[in-house]
Amino acid sequence: MGRETFRKIITSPEIIEQINPKNMQLVLRFLKNFATKRSPKSVVNYKSNLSIFFCWNVLYNDNIFFIDIKKLDLMDFFDFCVTELKWGSSRFAQMHSCLSSFSAFVENYYDDCYPDFRNLLPKIEKLPKETVRKKSVFTKKELDSLMNKLGKEDRIQEQCLLALMMSSGSRASELARFTTDIIDENSTAFEGLFLETTDEIQVKGRGVKGKSLIRYILKDTFLPYYQKWLPIREKIMKENKKVHNYIFITQSGDPASVSTFRGWVERWNKFVEKPFYIHSIRHYYTTSLLAIGLEQDLVQSIIGWTSLDMVNIYNDMTAKDRKWKGLDKLKVALENDNVK
Repeated sequence: MGRETFRKIITSPEIIEQINPKNMQLVLRFLKNFATKRSPKSVVNYKSNLSIFFCWNVLYNDNIFFIDIKKLDLMDFFDFCVTELKWGSSRFAQMHSCLSSFSAFVENYYDDCYPDFRNLLPKIEKLPKETVRKKSVFTKKELDSLMNKLGKEDRIQEQCLLALMMSSGSRASELARFTTDIIDENSTAFEGLFLETTDEIQVKGRGVKGKSLIRYILKDTFLPYYQKWLPIREKIMKENKKVHNYIFITQSGDPASVSTFRGWVERWNKFVEKPFYIHSIRHYYTTSLLAIGLEQDLVQSIIGWTSLDMVNIYNDMTAKDRKWKGLDKLKVALENDNVK
């Protein structure tokens, strides 16, 4: 049971070839500069967004030069994104940010050529934030059930991946970067409850290389599955004459990628009653630590967030799930009333 996403494509190599050459020149120079400040993945995302906008400009806006774009043109484009492309608030905001950065670049660096040009994106109102797809909130019982079903199908590597997700809350891209040489059973932290990676791992962040962090992994939750997988991994590597230290691998022994994980997750959806996606376990990890009673600033330190606000964003507990000290006082008051 995967999450369904509407998808309509308006770009193609043929339409991109028709983009106004002056617009393409601006795009290429912007992306070249942008690549010196942001990660390759961000560059790809911005290139994709600009392709969508300028293909729309070809198809529906007379392929006009970006300098001549008016507020009404931008309004028409974003209306198209909502009505025709079915974008929600998050996707809308991504495109808004991209075009704003692009406009700011043109305004800052082409002011001698186009002194009257202004960034018009602040004039375009963003969509109110909303949840487009229902969030999947998993319990430990549900994930333990999934783990058992993977075991019955002899999917040992997939069990190891699920265990790492449940024990570290790592993003999909981070999971693909875990190697055997940064996992040491004797390298622990927080009173021995967590494994501490022996080296930093690249995580999401601004800049060309993002940022790197030490990762902490719940030791007892992860190690049994990791130890079970290692000899199987070694056998596959030898049979395919492959040499590398990535924990997760394909059938041919090559390092597993995020797309590999997504293929596995697609199979997992037949074992669960709600849509399963990797990011839901990042929420589960945060929520489970808080539910046990760990302080918010400790959870922040374990996961490596720079802001305490992130803890609240990833906390899926409702008011009735929390442990309220005031309820003990209410119980005492009710008991006293009953005695009277």
